[in-house]
Amino acid sequence: MKTHPLGLVLSGGGGKGAYQIGAWRALIETGWDSRITAVSGASVGALNAALMGCTDYAQAEQLWKNITPLQFLDIDLPLEGDGIFSREGLIQLIRGHLDLTKMAASPRRIFANTTQIDGENDYWARYFELNHQSPDRILKILLASSAIPVAYPSVNIDGTPHMDGGVMDNLPVKPLYDIGLRHMVVINITSDDDLLIPAVYPGTEFVEVRPSQDIGHLFDGTLDFTARGARFRMELGYRNTLRTLRAYESGQLGKPEYMRKAAIDARADYEQIRVEMLHENLNSNVNRHMDQFDAILKKYNI
Repeated sequence: MKTHPLGLVLSGGGGKGAYQIGAWRALIETGWDSRITAVSGASVGALNAALMGCTDYAQAEQLWKNITPLQFLDIDLPLEGDGIFSREGLIQLIRGHLDLTKMAASPRRIFANTTQIDGENDYWARYFELNHQSPDRILKILLASSAIPVAYPSVNIDGTPHMDGGVMDNLPVKPLYDIGLRHMVVINITSDDDLLIPAVYPGTEFVEVRPSQDIGHLFDGTLDFTARGARFRMELGYRNTLRTLRAYESGQLGKPEYMRKAAIDARADYEQIRVEMLHENLNSNVNRHMDQFDAILKKYNI
């Protein structure tokens, strides 16, 4: 793993996807990022994979730090199609922050999967390589991959409706395995059981990173597109991934003594992040109130 080309697999998970951007920071700091030759993502993991093909880390971090719920959860009345929320906010976000023409020149191969709908009960996973696709088609694939059933409308691709890639394959290892990669880092932000079955991908070594603490479920996680939630998850993803990679490099990953210490350290990290964010929020509120007070004084020439 230390010298081989790497694949990066990003699971789906909606607003919890900010965790994967923090993980990317750790991959960069440890030098692992330079060996990643291909990235595969489902749902929000596909959006993050696209970020890794079109932008640098700083741009991706700023995008997530400035997201708003209305970009993802705006209800467009009257309701049309098979989804509740409008995709207009996400379309504007992608067009405003991702230069999809850069995908063709990306040094990495970028994959996104969708769930293709053939008939009433016939669903199957479909995998797309985004490199060398047109910007409009990439946009369609990303919208389809993140089209959570009921929440968002399906997207027509090649004459067939497609929806969230995580429905059929939330850990899209397959396209990376198919191009010959046998060493992979998986950033899994779901609570699903481990799906990395050795029999399915023989001869493959995985380093899997999971959140050390609960980062939310449906309403407080998957549908949490607040900047505050994103900042918290990015920092946790960074610390969790850094710890995991360093443990792998030292040969400690998976050993009982490491697992015990890691659990203690992870809890301490979680509490430290919470305290730092509370302190930051308090300072922000104090500054805002001071600005308001200063404006009142100036108004009355005091």
